Amino acid sequence: RITEDVAYSWFRSSSGLHPSRGETQPDPHKPNAYSWVKAPRYNGEPMEVGSLARLLIAQAQNHEPATSALNSFLQKTGHTLQEMVSVMGRHAARAIESLLLVDALERWINNLVPDEPPCVEFTIPDRCEGMGLTEAARGALGHWIVVEDRKIARYQCVVPTTWNCSPKDDRGKRGPVEEALIGTPVANEASPIEAVRVVRSFDPCLACAVH
Repeated sequence: RITEDVAYSWFRSSSGLHPSRGETQPDPHKPNAYSWVKAPRYNGEPMEVGSLARLLIAQAQNHEPATSALNSFLQKTGHTLQEMVSVMGRHAARAIESLLLVDALERWINNLVPDEPPCVEFTIPDRCEGMGLTEAARGALGHWIVVEDRKIARYQCVVPTTWNCSPKDDRGKRGPVEEALIGTPVANEASPIEAVRVVRSFDPCLACAVH
């Protein structure tokens, strides 16, 4: 269900491709384009990823201990769940996740088995395809690879900032950061710090997003 649009991205690649068939052909002079980031969509929809997304999903599924940690924060601060979808909420979600990670570290360390091999031995086949999907610190991360003649023939990745900082897709639907900026009040247009705070709340890594 993952595709990438490029109508507003500086690429002449085909739009709507699945990452396993993705193309990265730059076109810096493309009319109407304004970003080197592609526009990934899940089932045709933009998706915010990261700590806040993980925390809200955990809360919706009543997954512990995240649910209790979030409810405790809301109770102590007097904020509502809806108010978490904000600059404050994204920063708070990272702090809450940090607490959960610290609490889990002792258990994870005790699960380590000394002297086991650090990697699995493998032989590169003549031809194959594969993908890896995981949660990085900034959010959902996917890598797709095609091997031909025992060499990498195609490699594409959709990283967290690709999701969050995507430009408009082929239908004109904005990405999460763009959507979050709509209606943001700016006191001084010469120094729009409010807009900067909104963008920074997503913790962007544009170098990874452009790949």
